[in-house]
This record gives sequence, C-alpha cells and structure tokens, in this order.
Amino acid sequence: MKLSFATLGCPGWDLERIVGQARAMGFDGVELRGIKGEHLGPDESPEFLEQLRSRFRSNGIAVAAIMGYSSFTMSDPVVRKEQLNIARKFLLTARRLECPILRLFGGRQEADGHGPALKRLVAGLKELVPDAEQAGVRLALETHDDWVVGANARAVMEGVGSPRVGICWDLANSWYAEPMEKTFTAIQDHVIHVHFKDSHRLADGSIHSCLPGKGDVDLYRGMDLLKGIGYQGYLSFEWEKRWEPDLEDPEIAFPHYRRFTRDLMKRCGVSG
Repeated sequence: MKLSFATLGCPGWDLERIVGQARAMGFDGVELRGIKGEHLGPDESPEFLEQLRSRFRSNGIAVAAIMGYSSFTMSDPVVRKEQLNIARKFLLTARRLECPILRLFGGRQEADGHGPALKRLVAGLKELVPDAEQAGVRLALETHDDWVVGANARAVMEGVGSPRVGICWDLANSWYAEPMEKTFTAIQDHVIHVHFKDSHRLADGSIHSCLPGKGDVDLYRGMDLLKGIGYQGYLSFEWEKRWEPDLEDPEIAFPHYRRFTRDLMKRCGVSG
C-alpha cells in the first residue's frame, strides 16, 4: 500500500510547497483538490498541467488522485449536465497529470426518494464511462452522503457495471453509518481508492476530525480488511483543515499520519 495526503489538509500551501513537502515527508503521492480557485481547477491550460506533471515526476511524487466534487442525483437536468461537463474536464486533467483516479460524489437524494436518485446517479456515471476509458482514468465514488452505506454504494456499482467505476472507501464516513465489516463486505470487490482517517463523536452528536489513532475509527481493522483483499492502492489522508481550521497544521498532522500508518502497516504485515 502507498501513502498520500489530500490537499484539503493544506489550504495555505501552493503547489510548489505541496510537492516539496510531500517529498520531504516521505509520501508516495498527493491527492489534489479539484475545484475552481483552489489547488487545481477544471480549466487549467495544457501548458500549466505539463509543468505540474513534470514537477511531480521530477520529485518522485505521483498524483494519486484528483478530488472531484461532481455529483449526479439532482433532478434538474441542467445542473446534472453541468456536473457531467466538470467531471469530463477533470478526466482530461487527470490524463495529462498521469493520475489514475478521479474521486466523485453521489449526492443527496431529493424529495422523490432513493430509487430515482440511484437511477440518476447510475445514468450519470454510465455517461462518463467512455470518457474515462479514453482518458485511461478510473472513477471512484466516495462512500459519502446517501451512498455511505455499503449496500447503497454497491447498488451503484452493479447498476453501472463497468470496471472503470469503483469505490473510494472513506473509513471514517462509513464508521458512523454501520459496522465496518458490513460496509466492507458490500464494497470489497469495488474498492480502488481509500481515505484513511480518524474522527470522534462529541457529546452533542457532532463528528469532528482528529489525528489518526486518537479517535473512534478502528484503523487497524480497516487495514487488515484491505490486506485481506490484496489492496495495493493509496491510503490517502483526508485531513479536513479546509473545513475545520482549528485542526492541527499540516506540518504536524501529515508527519503524524505517515508515522502512524507506517507503524500500522508493520503491525498488520502490510508491505509498502
């Protein structure tokens, strides 16, 4: 297994610093946040992307994934088309950066319920499959929103029926929805990317990020389950500093994550 961090956790760093810190801290890759005005927008020029690809490659750091934010459950066809177009742009971006994964969301179901939402989500992902094939990139639906439950995420995979579409398993998201083993049993054949992180529930019921090993999520069990299926992809640290500014700075959190996860890998007998 390989280690990466998502740039959601370092909103104050520019791309030059991101690459330099990834190398200095001993990471294998970086998951770039894909949203206009942040680290990587959908309309970057080919020249910029080539410079970025070269910078990552020369430093021995991979672009592990792009964190896309497209979702497809909305009933408004105009909005859905906009979401598809953004995803297509990021597929081209991923190809130019030699990035294998584009993370996507499913989205929240609307008033018409789960069935129509599932149908729209499956249709949207199916529409993107030819673009993903042409780009040589896989689409990773995150266990998030109404698709955080394993059976719901698996139903999407069965509906799409393409190896170009898989699941980004966010352990912390799923932890509070159902037992970890239940989620994993449902999605294990489709996991292509992992958000490996911890969190804790406060007395008021709210859930907040915390350094790995200091929260509720059984990360050892999660890694052991991944080992059992021979997972060789990235364990990407999604540190939500962008949304929770009081969290530890990336200069503290990222090295902690690497040390903690490498130690966990040794304890689990996982190579990396």
